[in-house]
Amino acid sequence: MIQIKKNLPTLLLTIAASATIFFSGCKKDKETESEVITKVAVHLTGIGTSFDQEFEAIDSDGDGVFNSIDTIKLPQNATFNCRMHVYDETKNPVLDITDEIEAESADHLFVFKASGLGLVISNLNWDSNGNPFGLESIWATGFMASGPVEISLIHEPTDKTAADPGGDVDFQVIFPVVVE
Repeated sequence: MIQIKKNLPTLLLTIAASATIFFSGCKKDKETESEVITKVAVHLTGIGTSFDQEFEAIDSDGDGVFNSIDTIKLPQNATFNCRMHVYDETKNPVLDITDEIEAESADHLFVFKASGLGLVISNLNWDSNGNPFGLESIWATGFMASGPVEISLIHEPTDKTAADPGGDVDFQVIFPVVVE
């Protein structure tokens, strides 16, 4: 009995340490594999016209800064179907992550902000819960003008219908746009 009392602090410390190791070893890691977004493409097809072009923003080193961005040139007074495409070109073969984003549509939102060019972006398609998603949209031009269109992909937005949807930005790129 005296021997147990003498070793009780050591025994308790050993049990506590073992329990800590056991419970931490059983925890599931919630690490999610993060793709590197190296290319964002805006594919526009004219409604009622033969216009069919893709405009790209390239982040050649995957650091989150787009170092090559096409100028989007559109005819005036026209309407276009838009479909976004997102790629990870650090993989071989190149990984098109658009389908993954679409499969996780409830956790993503494409946000478009057009400034100073009379471009109206509307009819964002819907996610699996019936909320705005934006992988597909309608672009309508007015008269000749130029200005930027900022396109962002938001991960886990807190409110998909708010002006500021919250969440984390997966990418943000500003395309120069010219309506001619």
